[in-house]
Amino acid sequence: MRALGWALAVCLLGCQNKPEQDPLVERAAFGVFFGGQIQDRKELPFELDPAKQSAGFRIDFRAPLTRSVPVAWEIARPLSEKASKGDAGPDRVTEVGQVAARVGERRLDIPVLFRQGQIVGSWHVRVKVDERAVIDRDVLVFDPRELRSREIDAGR
Repeated sequence: MRALGWALAVCLLGCQNKPEQDPLVERAAFGVFFGGQIQDRKELPFELDPAKQSAGFRIDFRAPLTRSVPVAWEIARPLSEKASKGDAGPDRVTEVGQVAARVGERRLDIPVLFRQGQIVGSWHVRVKVDERAVIDRDVLVFDPRELRSREIDAGR
């Protein structure tokens, strides 16, 4: 009877519900492409020149794809400065896109271009692979010139 109690205790400790592993995706990251890699970021400087910074997301698949797989994304950005700190709502605009990852692919890189007139602040990024969310989080997009100006003012 005592052995059964230990077995039950071990099972309760070790058999907890673990998050389900995605069957297709090994890793998904949103950030800055650098030297053939991607630096997963929660904060990104707003840089218009793609020669200085290339941002986007990367999907690494567990194995070469045996079928075409839809990859869709949504990026919710503020429409105005006052909406830059709020949740998605009428003061936000959502950019959407979709591509098909092809048979045989092991990696998919999707660039995200910054454009003049986009508002910095909290952007929400959601990426789905075959209808399953692999990235769903906020990213702070900031103006690096404004940050440097604040640091200079603080040092005075």
